[in-house]
Amino acid sequence: MSLIGTTDAAAFSQNIGVTNGDATVTKNAADTVVGGDVLQISGVNYIVKTVTSTTSIELHKVYAGSTATVTAANVIKRTPPKHVAEFVIVGGDSNSYELIFADSTEGSLAESKSRGIKNPGWWLYRTYTDHYGATRHKAECIAAMSVAAGTSGDASDDTIAAEVASAVTITSQPGNSASSSGAGTFAVATSTTGTPGTLAYVWQRQKAGTKRWVNITASLDTGITYADFTTATLAYSGLGGATLDGQNYRVKITSANGTEEVISNGAGTLTFGS
Repeated sequence: MSLIGTTDAAAFSQNIGVTNGDATVTKNAADTVVGGDVLQISGVNYIVKTVTSTTSIELHKVYAGSTATVTAANVIKRTPPKHVAEFVIVGGDSNSYELIFADSTEGSLAESKSRGIKNPGWWLYRTYTDHYGATRHKAECIAAMSVAAGTSGDASDDTIAAEVASAVTITSQPGNSASSSGAGTFAVATSTTGTPGTLAYVWQRQKAGTKRWVNITASLDTGITYADFTTATLAYSGLGGATLDGQNYRVKITSANGTEEVISNGAGTLTFGS
């Protein structure tokens, strides 16, 4: 997740002194820094927490390098949009929003728009699974910035906004699984277009006669053990009777490059056979 943009980027004019194990940086008085600025010191980003004097500043976390004098060429100051800096410093809110940057390509893709990211810029974003097992998205643009990918400043690119146009198609839906041994599988097959990257699978279970879908864990249901529930083939074992008859199973699929989520429209049904 990137924390900075290239807005107001400025190289330092003088070397700075940093002490390992301490978040204090000693700088030249001529190099102006204010709270909320980001200092990139030897390629690592630090937020300026407090300016304690004309020559000393406190960073938001301990310096990662050894005690050293860092040359001016390896120190860059950046000033993110004010609300971005404030959000990072206070640590976000109780809803655990992600702070992401969508460059001009990411902000134009339908895959990003499906997540509520509708244009380039800085976004607060979170996703959650609702009571019925559906994936929900909340996104708020806090600073619109239309820039090319090469100059976006997204130094550590997130995987939320789609990188390229891509799609996943389910070519084989999960079929029913009848087991007399107490073990079996549900499987899905896919095809892709574009460059979706590694696919991610979330299998869900729906009890017979209900509408709610629940993400599967190894011990979700008493009397059955689940495995491989983050792969294309869900496995179960330990089924000892007909108490779980009629449960349905489906899978939600996304990708590392932000492909729009697809859900199997066919649900496999579990049947215990004698």
